[in-house]
Amino acid sequence: MEIPGNTLQVFCIGTADTKLEELRFLSQSVRFNLNCFAANSSSKVQVTVVDVSTGQKEIDSCGDFKFVSRKDILSCHPYSGENSPIFLPDDRGKAIGIMSKAIENFLQKALKDHILAGAIGLGGSGGTSLLSSAFRSLPIGMPKVIVSTVATGQTEPYIGTSDLVLFPSVVDICGINNVSRTILSNAGAAFAGLVIGRPKVASSNKTEKFTVGITMFGVTTPCVNATKERLLKEGYEILVFHATGVGGRAMEELVRAGLIQGVLDITTTEVADHIVGGVMACETSRFDALIEKKIPLVLSVGALDMVNFGAINTIPSNFQHRNIYKHNDQVSLMRTTADENKKFAAFIANKINKSSSKICVCLPEKGVSALDAPGKPFYDREATSALVNELQSLIETNEDRKVKVLPYGINDPEFVNELVDSFMEICKNHKGTSDQSVETHHDLQEGSASKMSTSGYDTISYSLSDFPDAKPETFQRTQSILQQLRDQIKAGKPIIGAGAGTGISAKFEEAGGVDLIVIYNSGRFRMAGRGSLAGLLPFADANAVVIDMANEVLPVVKKVPVLAGVCGTDPFRKMEYFLRQLESIGFYGVQNFPTVGLFDGNFRQNLEETGMGYSLEVAMIHKAYKMGLLTTPYAFNPEEAVEMAKAGADIIVAHMGLTTSGSIGAKTAITIEESVVRVQAIADAAHAINPGAIVLCHGGPISGPKEAEFVLKRTNEVHGFYGASSMERLPVEQAITATVQQYKSISLK
Repeated sequence: MEIPGNTLQVFCIGTADTKLEELRFLSQSVRFNLNCFAANSSSKVQVTVVDVSTGQKEIDSCGDFKFVSRKDILSCHPYSGENSPIFLPDDRGKAIGIMSKAIENFLQKALKDHILAGAIGLGGSGGTSLLSSAFRSLPIGMPKVIVSTVATGQTEPYIGTSDLVLFPSVVDICGINNVSRTILSNAGAAFAGLVIGRPKVASSNKTEKFTVGITMFGVTTPCVNATKERLLKEGYEILVFHATGVGGRAMEELVRAGLIQGVLDITTTEVADHIVGGVMACETSRFDALIEKKIPLVLSVGALDMVNFGAINTIPSNFQHRNIYKHNDQVSLMRTTADENKKFAAFIANKINKSSSKICVCLPEKGVSALDAPGKPFYDREATSALVNELQSLIETNEDRKVKVLPYGINDPEFVNELVDSFMEICKNHKGTSDQSVETHHDLQEGSASKMSTSGYDTISYSLSDFPDAKPETFQRTQSILQQLRDQIKAGKPIIGAGAGTGISAKFEEAGGVDLIVIYNSGRFRMAGRGSLAGLLPFADANAVVIDMANEVLPVVKKVPVLAGVCGTDPFRKMEYFLRQLESIGFYGVQNFPTVGLFDGNFRQNLEETGMGYSLEVAMIHKAYKMGLLTTPYAFNPEEAVEMAKAGADIIVAHMGLTTSGSIGAKTAITIEESVVRVQAIADAAHAINPGAIVLCHGGPISGPKEAEFVLKRTNEVHGFYGASSMERLPVEQAITATVQQYKSISLK
């Protein structure tokens, strides 16, 4: 669609079917204040109202404001065309996701056309979810405000690493009253001030300073402040990031966008929280942007002596006996051990060893934080030495990749000088820095920084408000896992899931690099030498078996998400309570197994007729989805794929029947060529409901890597393979048989 007008515009955005009165009042406040603030300016900014309703009611105007209808917004959706307009589904969560993508594209077009001066919206949890994703895609510095009922709650899912402002509504956005009138008036005034006061950078005045990112924590502040002061004197532009998990991500997104040309990653404490389970954890992709962009990098180990938790009473019980330091009423710190420090070193070294540009790692022997010093609560020479020595041992040094072990504490002036000297030495030989900085500062003003938004496999995004039964930490963990999987798909790498019937199977599936592990009752039968179909017969309580298997599997799997196979048709469990139990044990998500999908004929029909059918499995997946758990159900045909996609399934596994091959595998199955057709049909059905669904293939003749590759090479938008028998039973059968045969071939003569 054509965006109305060619003058600068601000967009006041909301669901006009339910918030028309409030949207009109906010728009009037914005217009009034823009006119007041810009009374002496020759440039005028137009206020345009935009409708992003997801209900059935059609709105075609809002007072005397220029108006963009929801039909026009939907025409901006990437899957909308002249002959195939996109329609909103009845499911509110999915409708919000579709509209969110459409308004994001609308705003990006306005940005590209150089007519966007800012965006303000209002809404409850649904409206905030709808708008926040689109607003986050706008570049830093572009005014973006949402008047929201959730502005005082858990806001990270809405704000991410952007400069989006959430303005507390105090009362619900439901009519104009004494409170809402004041709030909306203030919000309109504040937004107008942002628009009029936004700095305009003329092309002749663009800075040519080389921009450096530095990570900091309270316990590394002396080091960072001294580093910053010296670099400022040398003419560098400095951006400091608080290493709280979000801070590290924000820095790396700016690196990817080209807005930072060099990094002193002094405070890498987020790695400790990631490995041990603190509240300020980085993602598994930490350091990747720094390595891939090949920018000058000096790295240290600031605050890796601590893991961050909330208030004292929130620390997990298994850590209560540890060395705990109360930083304040809201933050508690736990001293790391020598063994944990070795794991941090392995994580960092694994990333650094992939570098092909100049990097220097500076290690302070006498302490990594203000608390890790003689007489301080976290002083532990053994633990700090373990970290330093392990890094020194694991990092593969060469001409470009150097490690310096220095006889100082991290906040000592001598250590600061070593950091800065090392950085400047790298920068001295780095090409193209001046030209690059000019170009990237231009990008910040013109909108190229919108590339900062998390990219990956194209999908409809959701926020915490769409998951009313979810704990924030569960929701965030699931979204992080899905983003990692989508990034992997975008990189052309398959998603591989594996079933595990024993602890040792799970342990070495993880060692092999598997992405997901699922445990269910058939795994136990399978690894006991019985056929997998034993899991569908009345030999044991399937859901109780999974709980028992958790004790064997969960402790040996360190990082890979482990999911539980749930018998959704179990008539003796209240499913919502059972799912909560699985979540509390430590499962990341669920799969529908045992499943009636493996039954056919009259028996299957009788199950459906007597209330024990596949629909119960769909309902279980939907409950798990609403709880924020990762959902990876089996679907045996396109109709079931549609039902699971509607239920919110994150990953749909196209099941081709019992796996063939081996001593206890099926002998009757469809052909591998038939599997290609069936898998594609299931994938197409799933994507018709949710274009962002991940689809894997499984079972039947797909019994090994060659067969999996055969199917994946001949299907579209099928993203990987899930193996159970093929991942543990067949490898064990083959390995043990071959090993015993080798022993038996020994001659005694």
